[in-house]
Amino acid sequence: MGSVATEIRGAVAVVSFDNAARMNAIDAGVAEGLAAAAAELKARKDIGALVLRGAGERSFCSGIDLKFVEQFPERAAGFAALDEKIGSFGRDMAEMPFPTIAMLYSHCHGGGVHLAAMADFRFGDAALKLSVPAVRNRLFYPIPALERLVLIIGETKTKRLMYEGETLAAETLLAWGFLDRVCAGAELEGETLAHAAKLAAQPREVVAVYQEIFRALRRGDSDKARELRAQARAEPWS
Repeated sequence: MGSVATEIRGAVAVVSFDNAARMNAIDAGVAEGLAAAAAELKARKDIGALVLRGAGERSFCSGIDLKFVEQFPERAAGFAALDEKIGSFGRDMAEMPFPTIAMLYSHCHGGGVHLAAMADFRFGDAALKLSVPAVRNRLFYPIPALERLVLIIGETKTKRLMYEGETLAAETLLAWGFLDRVCAGAELEGETLAHAAKLAAQPREVVAVYQEIFRALRRGDSDKARELRAQARAEPWS
């Protein structure tokens, strides 16, 4: 069974999910651990940024753990057993009052792309390979994952990712706007943590307001975004 560990480095929380025997595939232990970690970190006032990563160096995430799914009499029940916790994790990631970065390396497939898309930013190593083989495998990707991908890379590129099912390299992912930075493998962790620390050093209460404003804009609620800005401008920031 997979597990999740949280390490606090200054004002940066590093959340690592570990299912090494399955190349960090998402099973019940990973899904439940991620949901619990996000719920706890969302309420902390001492955190200014979060880094999401898979444990070890073999893979960020190989997708849903099909071995776990196949324990159920029906595959749909196995997927459903993970959906609630993954959904909870995604909702809390979307509501974080601080920025989040997914640190991607080696392999990122299927459900792993869903996890990566939950973050505000994505840093990847130059050797990264990414794919979503859902259509080829006759699986239906979660709607929140599709919504997030359309927001990040647009509808046309999301359709290409889904329908073509090809494995994409880091350079393509950078050009598409899915990755924000590509690093040499040996430099990925250092650069990701350094950038997270830089983000965490920004005025935390101001960043929290911007996070709310961006959430309102994603919902298409410009009036709420203006209201939040007006309220913030009236505050006596020191």
